[in-house]
Amino acid sequence: MIEPVVALPSISHCDPLPELKAGEGLCLLRHFEASLSGQLLRQQAQCWLRQVLSGYLSVTDEQLSIARTPQGKPWLPDFPGLRFNLSHSGTSAAIVLCRGAEVGVDLEKVSGNVEAKKAIARRFFNPDEQHWLAEDEAHYLLRFTRLWSVKEAWLKVRGTGLTQSLAGFCAIPQHSGIAHVYDERKEEIGLLHHRLIENDGVYCLAYGACAPLKDLPVRWQVCIFQADS
Repeated sequence: MIEPVVALPSISHCDPLPELKAGEGLCLLRHFEASLSGQLLRQQAQCWLRQVLSGYLSVTDEQLSIARTPQGKPWLPDFPGLRFNLSHSGTSAAIVLCRGAEVGVDLEKVSGNVEAKKAIARRFFNPDEQHWLAEDEAHYLLRFTRLWSVKEAWLKVRGTGLTQSLAGFCAIPQHSGIAHVYDERKEEIGLLHHRLIENDGVYCLAYGACAPLKDLPVRWQVCIFQADS
């Protein structure tokens, strides 16, 4: 069982997979064994993705065909109504699913060198984002990782990847768990959810959708997948 959908989704445990209704998005989290290397985690995450997609589509793994757009975004040529996205980092992975709306997710473990992150921000981020990062030097690495995950999730929603300029849009995370996305003219073009996840460290999770109708936003459920239950 899972908790009811709320405006800002709370994390609940799911076993088996929850129902995926039209107009709702689902973000699944899974924590893998800490002993897995980066390559093994990637393989495990891809295997989990195929299991989840096969379960929702009621097909076998052999019947599941995943293609990629010219920009690299995965999609289902035989089931185009189901949109999905995958991200993994450290020992964790996240999948987002939605029927009828493009989705994106990014999961980033907080790590790295602050000075290196500052150099990236100066070179690639929107000036308003750079100012926001500089407001809290004591938590710069956490802020940078949260902002990066939000921006990466938006690029994955749009399906552009890093072919789109990171400075061409602004998506500053708010304390409410929401990040409004603005274009260069400072007009709102999207909305993402973000939150912190505790596992073998701190992870930044960001996810969202590009709803076909602006006045009918996708409602989200966030669940920890209980693989061994």
